[in-house]
Amino acid sequence: MDKLRFYVAMAAAKLSAVGLRLLGRNASYLPGLIAVTICKNFIGHLQKPETLICVTGTNGKTTTSNLLNTVLTNSGEKVTNNSFGSNVQGGVAAALLLNSTFTGKPKNRIAVLEVDERSSLLVYPFMAPDYLICNNIMRDSIKRNAHTDFISYIINSAVPETTKVILNADDIIGAQLCPQCEKKVFFGVDALPPAKTEGMTARDIVYCPKCGGKLEAEYLRYNHIGRWRCADCGFASPARDYVVTDVDKAAGTFTVAHGEERHSFKLVNDNIVNVFNFCGAIALLREMGVPYETIETAFQDTELVKTRYDHIEAGKLHITRILAKGQNPVAVSRTFSYTAKCPGDKKCLLLIIDDKEDNIHNVESTCWLYDLDYTPLKDPTIDCMIFAGKRCKDHVLRAAMSGVDLSKIVTTDEVKNCSALVDTQKYQDIYLLFENYWLDEALAEEKLLVARGESGT
Repeated sequence: MDKLRFYVAMAAAKLSAVGLRLLGRNASYLPGLIAVTICKNFIGHLQKPETLICVTGTNGKTTTSNLLNTVLTNSGEKVTNNSFGSNVQGGVAAALLLNSTFTGKPKNRIAVLEVDERSSLLVYPFMAPDYLICNNIMRDSIKRNAHTDFISYIINSAVPETTKVILNADDIIGAQLCPQCEKKVFFGVDALPPAKTEGMTARDIVYCPKCGGKLEAEYLRYNHIGRWRCADCGFASPARDYVVTDVDKAAGTFTVAHGEERHSFKLVNDNIVNVFNFCGAIALLREMGVPYETIETAFQDTELVKTRYDHIEAGKLHITRILAKGQNPVAVSRTFSYTAKCPGDKKCLLLIIDDKEDNIHNVESTCWLYDLDYTPLKDPTIDCMIFAGKRCKDHVLRAAMSGVDLSKIVTTDEVKNCSALVDTQKYQDIYLLFENYWLDEALAEEKLLVARGESGT
């Protein structure tokens, strides 16, 4: 009966995919959602690709999975991935079924699947990944997964012991994942260690998970990412197998060391968050046996996904659009910090960081803003900040509590046409920071700014 249910689910899902294409819509997670609704064990019945790679973690999943897909595709592989849809159970099922025959046999040899942390129990027990990379474990949306112990427990409960895990050694929480797995590889960044702990953001760990003593940080880059040790029991951040030893921003390169080997790669983006993502992807690819030369060549043609980062020169305007992952205080704090260090001594920031779903349902919770670090906005190179959306006044309150100069702040309740408030005669360096679900609106505002830049108005 279960097998029959599987074939019914497969037929219904395949037909729904055909229907979507006939309607001119890209296949999304919907076929997968239909499949798992009809057959709960749908993923388990599908034959798996020869090599199954999963990417998880609080931040960096999409960047890492896209990079892995690019390198493997450039090496001649046809790769199954879920970049078109969601990273929850339905999206994973859709990616696998759309790249399989009607009997469930995979068409491609390799799959790279982004998996939401909360979906671990609905995915890993049914497909046992060969490789799992986790970039980090941090506090995220308070509505879903704000507690790192909770997320770690879910992942640990789901990942089979046969999986080789690639973990961030500089994330003291993420580095402890999957104690049941014997095959572990650690990556990290040694280059450009900060002289002191940045900012005053909340930490996701303070006490030693082994003895309860106070952890001491050699240094911290942000949140709890850095190098730790416990003076009481000796517990410490693990050694790195793959480590970024040098970041040369002027030359646009970074160097990764593994044992006695040293290899340089194009620095696709100099945000330290992405340097970690790049190193983790390289570690996984090398553990798969992909030659360094292949990885180096692929990096030359790699760019960050335009929906997450874009830079446009329009007349005298330098317009940079950067994703600020909404409801995620660590991710948005890093975006603020990165923007403060970006080029320009008189920058204007247009901030569309206003959760669309909360707006629709008139949700009054703004608690995540109080985990968010606004202090980078005090940087003297930032001369104007425009907060757009219904939460604009909440942002002003939090910015004021962090000592941001309120005379530099402009607000508007409306997102549409908020770019009209940017004085393009006064400011040439414009940074548009946007929350995930406002992508279409952010693209529209970017287009308006480009038009103004090209016309000189």
